[in-house]
Amino acid sequence: MQSLYNTKEKVHNRGCEAVGKPISELVEEMDMKISGKKSQVGDAWESWFGVEKNNIAGADLPEAGVELKATGIRETKNGKSAKERLVLNIINYIEEFDKTFETSSFWKKNRYMELGFYGYEKEKSWLDWHILQSVLFTYPKKDLLIIKQDWEKIHGYITSGRAHELSEGLTMYLGACSKGANKNSLRNQREELNAPKAMQRAYSLKSSYMTYLLREYIFGEKEDSNIRVTPFSAGEIFEIQEDYHIQESIVKDTSILENESLEQYILKCLNRYSGKTIIYLAELFGIQKNSNGNFPKSINAMLASRMLGIYGNLEKTEEFFKANISLKTIRVSLNGTIKESMSFPAFKFKELASENWEESTLRDTMDASKFLFIVFKEQVKDNYVFKGAKFWTMPEKDLDTIVQDAWQDTVNTLNSGVELTYQGNSVKNNFIKKSDKRIIHVRPHASVSSYLAGDTVNADQLPVAARWKNKPEAYADDWMTKQCFWLNNDYILSQISDLL
Repeated sequence: MQSLYNTKEKVHNRGCEAVGKPISELVEEMDMKISGKKSQVGDAWESWFGVEKNNIAGADLPEAGVELKATGIRETKNGKSAKERLVLNIINYIEEFDKTFETSSFWKKNRYMELGFYGYEKEKSWLDWHILQSVLFTYPKKDLLIIKQDWEKIHGYITSGRAHELSEGLTMYLGACSKGANKNSLRNQREELNAPKAMQRAYSLKSSYMTYLLREYIFGEKEDSNIRVTPFSAGEIFEIQEDYHIQESIVKDTSILENESLEQYILKCLNRYSGKTIIYLAELFGIQKNSNGNFPKSINAMLASRMLGIYGNLEKTEEFFKANISLKTIRVSLNGTIKESMSFPAFKFKELASENWEESTLRDTMDASKFLFIVFKEQVKDNYVFKGAKFWTMPEKDLDTIVQDAWQDTVNTLNSGVELTYQGNSVKNNFIKKSDKRIIHVRPHASVSSYLAGDTVNADQLPVAARWKNKPEAYADDWMTKQCFWLNNDYILSQISDLL
């Protein structure tokens, strides 16, 4: 039966009719059966267009060529943010093997999408969440060039029998995120490759990319004809725009991306300065010392930005923000060591204790994160030379073995009660230490320690009471200083050894 919504314009106008409505109204109007599954909002969104839950290879509305996706928005202190990555279709490693980008399942299914953005409110029932905006979306030209490069990198892993080594952090905007109930959600690779089964993964648009779209276009002031927010008037046609440009962007000319990947271009721009001292680079880019004869504390990051033609924060450029690239400047001392380990945000004790590894915050962060290491090596006392740059993601052979074991050890410690010992005006605990040589370790990030109940600034509540020794009277049984995971500095050093 032909759909009522058989053109892109009709699909989008129908989506706009849902704006402001609670999900319960979408469910009620389309007589949808309420389920307890994670996809329930997506089911309601599809039902608004008369589409029953399906598993078809093409777009949900094939006559219009439009895929339907519902995705959440969180309100944060920095503004509207995507609740999560936008998960697209499952990657079939066997069927995708002999595809081109133009014939791929990703392109066939997700070239045009009607995105229903709903306001996620944790304290409310999903039925009370509201549709905040509906957007007819296709990819701006520069984004599409980068997404195509991402697809080709994923495809390269598939055709070489390395699908089991994929991670979301390998790519820029289009990710291959893990998609399964647990580590046993595996898929076969092509038989002739003689490769092991690989974790089930799906194409996805990274949460940082979605957040950028939200802030700049969907709820921001920028406009692009590839991102249609307002309804169509009678006779109006959806026309996509070819050219795309924004200020503080690393790639100013999109034709560059027709000949090399974004990753290659960034590394080429940086590594041409390899072998130059900080003093030389600072003079080249006009960065002055202060009255005390010192460069700014952020000199390394400033130099990385200047080498790429950026004068603001490199991590806030269009490409870095969309790809969720973290810039890490590393100084290697004369004796060949790195002083600092790399910290991650503090974790909530109760949340960590209730997670499973496959869906844990740490695994999700490490699998999705892409780091740009900028490495300086001390040649003589206090005189550093730029040795080069590289993109890095944690190999799955480390993530799902040593790091998983260390994470599980931390969860077990929390659930069995942390051992806290008051000794010499300080408190020792039995979390994993750097000396345990487990790639990661646990310790506070802040300089202020606290074991006082209710001190949400410096401390957090434990899931079970700690096992105290010599507990001071004022200290709580179940509160301790906030902690975070750290990547060991010697592990980081091993990952950049090729630059040294």
